[in-house]
Amino acid sequence: MSADVSEKRFPSPVRVVSPNSSLIVSTVWEAAEYLKRWPSKRGRDYRVARQHCLDALDGLCSPRAAQTSFITAAKTAGLLV
Repeated sequence: MSADVSEKRFPSPVRVVSPNSSLIVSTVWEAAEYLKRWPSKRGRDYRVARQHCLDALDGLCSPRAAQTSFITAAKTAGLLV
């Protein structure tokens, strides 16, 4: 993993909680990795978040846009505190 990928930070960390874990997601990379093991239904909001995170890693959209989509997916899935 290159340094620039790991440094694509969210404007603020997001805490996601599932029945057996709690995690602070601070970067686009962490969000993309979390989405790989998403503990909930993978609906439209999930797919949008995944695409935005991949796009942000490629420099096609901002970390802020990826974070917004990630938060929306997490809310839909009931994973936000």
